[in-house]
Amino acid sequence: MIQGILHFFGRAICHQIEERSLQASGNTLSVCARDTGIYIGIFSTLAYLHLFKRRSKLTIPSIKISFFLLLCMVPLMIDGLGSYAHWFESTNVRRLITGICFGFVLPYFLYPLLSDKALENMSEPAVKHSKDVMVPLLQSSILAGIIYWGKLSYWIIDSLIILTLIVWFSLCSSFLFSQVRNTRLKSALSIFGGLAFLSFLSLLHSLVIS
Repeated sequence: MIQGILHFFGRAICHQIEERSLQASGNTLSVCARDTGIYIGIFSTLAYLHLFKRRSKLTIPSIKISFFLLLCMVPLMIDGLGSYAHWFESTNVRRLITGICFGFVLPYFLYPLLSDKALENMSEPAVKHSKDVMVPLLQSSILAGIIYWGKLSYWIIDSLIILTLIVWFSLCSSFLFSQVRNTRLKSALSIFGGLAFLSFLSLLHSLVIS
């Protein structure tokens, strides 16, 4: 039942082609290698920003840093386009690496928008030092290696990925409830919105492929 739930939410954003997905404990993960990389990257940067930056009013990175971060997203676009256009054959290792490069960038632009506006006098960019990029990237790489070589159980890996997926979509849906002042109510509505949207996508995917 739990595996079915994980695959249900994974289906919302992924084609779930088995040969393009990684395995753990003999089970295929709920999302492909590329999406595994993306959500490992998102998890690593979100965790870093929340642990070390949540007490600051963050702004998005400077133009120079933002340009560098956006360049990190290009390899996935090239790999994805080349693979789907049959210009070349990608591999799960390449999909995983390019997914990380793409995913770890995203929170630097979303998380600052969620910062507490009351902390205006403590404003600082999300990337202030090189470690603000290197630590999440290193953490993503270590986690990817652990997953790729099967050093964690399927349940831990898949649960982490799907939980990150739900958290990410909940954070995105929180902007729909920006006028709600009650923090608990806003959080509950955001989670519900994220789950509802993912459920809709998963059901739509099921209808399309059937």
